[in-house]
Amino acid sequence: MTAEHARGTSRERATVVAMILISAALPVVANLPVFQNVVWVFWLAALVLIVGASALLVSVTRRERRRSDES
Repeated sequence: MTAEHARGTSRERATVVAMILISAALPVVANLPVFQNVVWVFWLAALVLIVGASALLVSVTRRERRRSDES
């Protein structure tokens, strides 16, 4: 069995994981009675985190492709 090359640095991978986990938790927190008037803020923040994580993954993928094309 061969080990696959991990894309991105460990910090980038940890950032993406954290962004996804937080964006999954925000809608759950938004259902608490305390936040009834601002539920949309939590959903919008979750959407922004998902889009940010996707953008980070795309940039890492592009950088890795450029590196592999150069070598």
